[in-house]
Amino acid sequence: MALNDNASPQFATGSELTALFAKMSPFNPDLSLKAEEDRQTILAANANFPFEIQIGAYAAAASSKGGSPIIVQFSGGALTVAGRGLRSAGELASSGLSRHDVLRLGTRLAVNVANTYLEMYRPPFVALGLDHFAVPDLNKVLFAEGSREQPVPPCPSSDEIRRSLKDASSSAAAWGVPEPTAEDMAAWETYLCSPQYRDAVEGFLISIREMKPAWAMIDTEELPPVLNFAITKEVCELAKKEDPDIVIEAEYGATGQAGDHTGYTKLRGDKLTAFAREVAGFVKYTGARGISYPIGMEHAAPSGEKHDPDILRLEVVQREILTTVGTYVPFAQHGGTGASKVAKGLVGKNNVNTHFLVTGARSLATYVATNGEGIAYGKKSVCGPSMYVSSGRAIVEACTEKIKECGTYGYLSEIPFR
Repeated sequence: MALNDNASPQFATGSELTALFAKMSPFNPDLSLKAEEDRQTILAANANFPFEIQIGAYAAAASSKGGSPIIVQFSGGALTVAGRGLRSAGELASSGLSRHDVLRLGTRLAVNVANTYLEMYRPPFVALGLDHFAVPDLNKVLFAEGSREQPVPPCPSSDEIRRSLKDASSSAAAWGVPEPTAEDMAAWETYLCSPQYRDAVEGFLISIREMKPAWAMIDTEELPPVLNFAITKEVCELAKKEDPDIVIEAEYGATGQAGDHTGYTKLRGDKLTAFAREVAGFVKYTGARGISYPIGMEHAAPSGEKHDPDILRLEVVQREILTTVGTYVPFAQHGGTGASKVAKGLVGKNNVNTHFLVTGARSLATYVATNGEGIAYGKKSVCGPSMYVSSGRAIVEACTEKIKECGTYGYLSEIPFR
């Protein structure tokens, strides 16, 4: 936000983030696509423990040249690692801390660090986000060994869950999704009543309460479409009870993992039209305000491995969502590290994690190689903060380059946004 000398810096809200995305819609009023040079994307940079290096770098990059918008986001895994501290898994088990305690502490640590850097650098637009809070694997829940304990509260009744599945099935069918069998519906009811699923949803809500993020993603991976309709609608409603302003990102189909080599199939003609209709119906039914679906990317792509985004799928699906829902719903690109280019505007939010981890680690490795003799000797001047400062500066440069790729470097100095 635009700050005067006496104003306290604040993180962007969900409404402010939505308004900024609306300004950056890639479509003209007649639904034609804007020229590429007139389109922009917001960088979403993942932060990992120890948070001080990466969050500081992101805040510094976002404050330069008049200000660039950025989402600093944290995965459920990153917050769990932070909340565990320096304990091993075995030590954590005997600590008396529950998984929810760990998530709460990790989220609190992330927010405290982020608040400090917000005051230090005063970037005009930083939003906090939650990334990849995954629901448990369907088969692992259904075939879990041992007795089933009672689900952790809150848990709807079996009748309510049955009704929600029926409603999701009817709605999904209207958008072209095949109706499931009675056996599938019964299995999904068991899943939605399971302690594993209820525990995962509650963990997501705990982090929302602690962080109050502008954006939050529920990761439904490769769940069957009807079950995905039901889960995403429930999670959107629960999250909006915590914060009506929050932007919930839903997922329809999973982004691949590096090394899977499962391939990506481009859709054309009627198949692409049908897919676009499904996704648009999914967004309309669930109330999601952000969306992700496969476009040929892979998570954690190693250096040198690049993937071309399926720009035709992006344009067709995003236009169909806009037509169906009536408002612009930004697409979140996962696996941004391995993208050969940013499809500006069609990708509303570009998620980058691995690139910044690699940049920081390589800087540390270079520093140690250069100062190895002094470190071995125990020379204080080379064993102190300078190695971490140099790592942070390398991440600032990498982050700035990614913002430039998104077309939003200095963007806030050019628009009367706040």
